[in-house]
Amino acid sequence: MITGIVALIMGSIWLRQSSDGAPRDAVISQEIERAGTIIAAVVAVISLIGYIGGSAPVRRKPFLTAFAWLIVAAMVAELALGGVIWFKTLRMRSLFASQWLVWPESLKVTFQNMTSLRGYGQCCGYHDSMNIVYSGLCARKTAAMYPGCEEKISAFADSYLRKLYTSLFGFTVVNVVCFVSTIIVIQARNDEERYIRIGKKEGRTYKNSI
Repeated sequence: MITGIVALIMGSIWLRQSSDGAPRDAVISQEIERAGTIIAAVVAVISLIGYIGGSAPVRRKPFLTAFAWLIVAAMVAELALGGVIWFKTLRMRSLFASQWLVWPESLKVTFQNMTSLRGYGQCCGYHDSMNIVYSGLCARKTAAMYPGCEEKISAFADSYLRKLYTSLFGFTVVNVVCFVSTIIVIQARNDEERYIRIGKKEGRTYKNSI
């Protein structure tokens, strides 16, 4: 549940902060952000179902069974989204080369002037000062002094996307642990139910059984 809530909060913040000048928007689309937010919300709801079933496993077996199947579906969704993001890292340069042509000028200027990325300073244009937005240090007289932004954009995107798909795969590991734990609880629950059934045949009562 915690992983779902954390991912849901992060996705909501990213969607609210989305703007044409945000470098994040060049790396990951709002469709992927929305998909991640939806998956996070679903995981949180699934976790609630698991909590309801786990609080009384003998009487609420359907909740545990549903949780087990739903957590598998959540893992598939997380792996699929992580795979989409990972695949994007394999074709970043060609992808951003075409996207640079349609990005708003505010986004291009943000990348050109970005100095927070270690090892990368001012750049102008994408390939060797082509398709420049003349602004600040990228003036017409000085733009040729600076390299294109291809390397900087690729480095920024690679770092950002790696964090995203690594987090998604990490959430999947947590869900695997939850699934295995649920199977163990269901098996223990079945054993307890069997003992209760045998005990009732022997005349015992189980008023406080969960």
